[in-house]
Amino acid sequence: MNIGSGNTEEFISREFKSLELKDKRLNKRAKKVLEMLQKNLTSCVRRMSSDSKDIRQTYDFFFQSQGDEIEINGTPLRKDSRTH
Repeated sequence: MNIGSGNTEEFISREFKSLELKDKRLNKRAKKVLEMLQKNLTSCVRRMSSDSKDIRQTYDFFFQSQGDEIEINGTPLRKDSRTH
């Protein structure tokens, strides 16, 4: 998909070039999550991708970034409530 003068990956790379999370892998995962959201905007992580590995890594990204609990649409989601 094209955004302005480039594709999604180029746009996200430019816009988030100064992104500094705890780990280079988290930076890469954050950009991947943004790309998946741009391609398939949804509030449900499981609908972001048909690849179960991407879905699991997206959940892991949010839990590593936010701690042991995150909130989605006002509903707390704990690690033990996830399914892989």
